[in-house]
This record gives sequence, C-alpha cells and structure tokens, in this order.
Amino acid sequence: MAKKAPELDTPFRRGEKVLTTRNVDDIEEGTEGRVQLTNGLGNWRRYWVKFDGDLIRGQVSHEDLVRPDQLEEWLAREEAKSQAAIATEQAALDTAAESDDDSGSGNGVASRIPAHLLERSKAAKARLLG
Repeated sequence: MAKKAPELDTPFRRGEKVLTTRNVDDIEEGTEGRVQLTNGLGNWRRYWVKFDGDLIRGQVSHEDLVRPDQLEEWLAREEAKSQAAIATEQAALDTAAESDDDSGSGNGVASRIPAHLLERSKAAKARLLG
C-alpha cells in the first residue's frame, strides 16, 4: 500500500528536509535544512533545525517551515489567505462607507445616538433660534 502524502499541517519528523518560508533570525527565506528535534503540543509546534552551513536554530515555528515538495501548495494557500484578507478589508470599507452615507440622515446609527434624541435636539434648536 502506498504511503499517504502528508498535509501542510502534518508535523515534521526528525531528519525530514524542510525549507524556511520566512526569515528566521539570520536564516534567509528559502534556506534548506533538516529537522533535528521536534517539540510542542497540539497546534503549538516548534522545531530545532540544522540549516546549510551547520547553522542550528531552535524554536522554529511550524508556520515558518514547509516540505520542499509542498512549496507550491503552501504558496497557493498563502495567496488564498491574502485574497481573503483583502476581501474582508474591502467589505469592511464598504460597510463603513454605507454608514457614512447614512450619518447625514440623522438616524443615529453611525453616531450611536438614538434617532429620537437627535430629533428632539433639532426641534429644541429650532425653537430657541426662532
């Protein structure tokens, strides 16, 4: 039976080859290394990695490493995350723009002042100013 290919979130094993996805201390993005030690619990996984040139770094996060054969999949996932963040930000900006449009109507939603109090204030000003 063929081995099942590991997923991106599958923990690394000792001796497994990895690439950095971000700069880790003085190790540049894309540097190849081997996992020397794994530790952590649940979603908090950290690794000691021996990089090219016999540089060893400890407490490297799982999010900072990827298997070389999964690099394209990781890049696609990161692109999807950034597109989702942009869409969320755009939706928030659109909502803010809509609430700014409503602020002139005096409905009190944008300013969090109830509409009946705004109307009462307008009526009092009109009475006092003539």
